[in-house]
Amino acid sequence: IYGANGVVAGKEVIAYCRIGERSAHTWFVLHELLGYPDVKNYDGSWTEWGSSIRVPIEK
Repeated sequence: IYGANGVVAGKEVIAYCRIGERSAHTWFVLHELLGYPDVKNYDGSWTEWGSSIRVPIEK
């Protein structure tokens, strides 16, 4: 599933969701179980980013 969507080992991955809970699971699977070396969890996730003014948003 991850590889088919461009998520590969060696490429930086930043996981996020609405509040950080699901993204923590993604971080755990990629980093701890699959051994991806450069995975980060954006703890503030969309709640923090969406509340910020003048920050970029991409689809």
